[in-house]
Amino acid sequence: MQAMLSTVAAMPFLNPWTLSTSWWWGGFFLTRAAIAMYDFLVIGIVELVKQPKLPTRNTGVPVRYVGLDAASVAYLVINSVQEWLFVQNLCHFMWNSDTVPKAVADVGPLNTVAALYVMFVVLDLFYAPAHRFLHWRPVYPYIHKHHHRQIFPVRGYLDAGNEHPIEHLIGTSCTWIAVYTAVRTTGAHAATIFLFFNVHAALAMLNHSPFDVDVTLLGFNYSVKAHETHHRKFTTNYAQYWMGIDHAMGTFRPYDASTSASSSEGYNGEGSAEGSADAGSAGKPKTRAQPKRGAKTKGL
Repeated sequence: MQAMLSTVAAMPFLNPWTLSTSWWWGGFFLTRAAIAMYDFLVIGIVELVKQPKLPTRNTGVPVRYVGLDAASVAYLVINSVQEWLFVQNLCHFMWNSDTVPKAVADVGPLNTVAALYVMFVVLDLFYAPAHRFLHWRPVYPYIHKHHHRQIFPVRGYLDAGNEHPIEHLIGTSCTWIAVYTAVRTTGAHAATIFLFFNVHAALAMLNHSPFDVDVTLLGFNYSVKAHETHHRKFTTNYAQYWMGIDHAMGTFRPYDASTSASSSEGYNGEGSAEGSADAGSAGKPKTRAQPKRGAKTKGL
């Protein structure tokens, strides 16, 4: 125990608030409950407004569905710890930084609307090239291939967070860069950072849902279709939300409602025409019907 406490003391990012062991774990489980509730709320609102499902989910033909295996569960657990560390450090930064305004009187167009815009642009400016790197043939099988087991995402947070811990760390690092850039350039308000973090999480959940959400705001066009296209076509639409970076990289691909599995077979990294028999699991892609949220599934 003493050795563990010494390690934590030597690496303050593990416990920036210097919480006791009970409070640290209490915060961890509270964060897990909050994320689960938020996922339920986001998807629940989309269902409540009767948002239609993606065209691929309305053909009457079941699409490929993959349950969670042991590696998926292990990655989700590791990534949940990463997320708790991220939340702690983000909150600690906002609370203690003199460069992050927190008073209501400090709210203005630059540190709210402009700052939010900067955060989303910078996020994908870094994330899209990093994501593309993870599709590079020598790298893809070892890290990102696991996330592509699910060609037609459906479970929201569980499919979004089901990725190799290295990939998850890259994603959170891009988020940190986006926040820090906005703070340095626009003096982003703490409320704006909080809003960005929550919108970012909601959109990531929706990107891995079966719902056809499409929103255009301030020059951004967010569409779940774009990310489903990436899961199905692999070397396209690397950005999470801002497809402008994919247009610039020449990797944007418009939506195709075809559910043919041919484009997912034989892919083993960008530039590869060879590889495994599918995108990450043995055998020909299955066409098992996707379960309703909350239903028990094999491998879950």
